[in-house]
Amino acid sequence: MNYPKYYMYPAVFQPDGDMWTVTFPDIENAFTSAETLEEAIIDARAVLEDCMYFREIQNDEIPLPTRAGDIDVPSGGFVQMVAAFMSPVRDMWEEPAGALA
Repeated sequence: MNYPKYYMYPAVFQPDGDMWTVTFPDIENAFTSAETLEEAIIDARAVLEDCMYFREIQNDEIPLPTRAGDIDVPSGGFVQMVAAFMSPVRDMWEEPAGALA
């Protein structure tokens, strides 16, 4: 199957005590948390890339992204689009285990 070069999904960033939590309303089991907002943004991309890669190889449904403006934003939180650029992710996961050593 031909998959796109990238995916773009809205992520909900929400402060949680001294942490930030990130969820993807359209992608089940896609979430992360980090100590700083900057780390949360970086981690969100990595989570989305891995989740989408495994959806591809398992032939799972690839849902359409919800419009960012249609997502309920929790108090103190915000919605940001996150891009998953798939070529490097596919290359990394398909690299033989001993090739990186």
